[in-house]
Amino acid sequence: MTYKEKLQALRGEVEVRFGRLQPRERIMVSAAGAAIVLFVVLMVATRISMATTERQHRIEEKTRVLSQVGKLAEGYRRSQAERQAIESRLKAAAIPLMTHVSQTGQTFGIEVGDLRPSGTPEEVEGIVAESVEVSLPRIDPAKLGRFLQALEGGQGVVRVRRVRLATRSDDPKVVDATIVVSNYQLKG
Repeated sequence: MTYKEKLQALRGEVEVRFGRLQPRERIMVSAAGAAIVLFVVLMVATRISMATTERQHRIEEKTRVLSQVGKLAEGYRRSQAERQAIESRLKAAAIPLMTHVSQTGQTFGIEVGDLRPSGTPEEVEGIVAESVEVSLPRIDPAKLGRFLQALEGGQGVVRVRRVRLATRSDDPKVVDATIVVSNYQLKG
């Protein structure tokens, strides 16, 4: 017996049994059948709705993750560009640090008289750092700030590593500053 034949036999039996019922019983059986069909339809609709909602949440999560990946990739590209820019500055011709500090001071009208090399050049991971200690007596804090920015903004990789300020009792508008400036260069 095939599936179709079994289904027709079951249908015939249901019709025969339904035909034997009283009119009142037929109404009750029909109402129960309709309730069962409605329940099944409701369950299927709920299941479909839950699956759709779950897929939407997964799509939102994946969209959020892709957005984060895009931001991270942009940050990585920016970091790589900065790293390459610094590497190219490190590979540039060495600038004489004492001359750079003196010329920058002259540009801002700052008397740079006391320049002392701060020990032997240090080498870390193929990068050589040469340092100079500079004393700047009686300097205006605003002028000092512009001077420090100009030192770091020039060619090569020059960084102000340390700043020590001392106030003056004779003129509270100026300070005595001692700074340590370093020039970084790739070895070789």
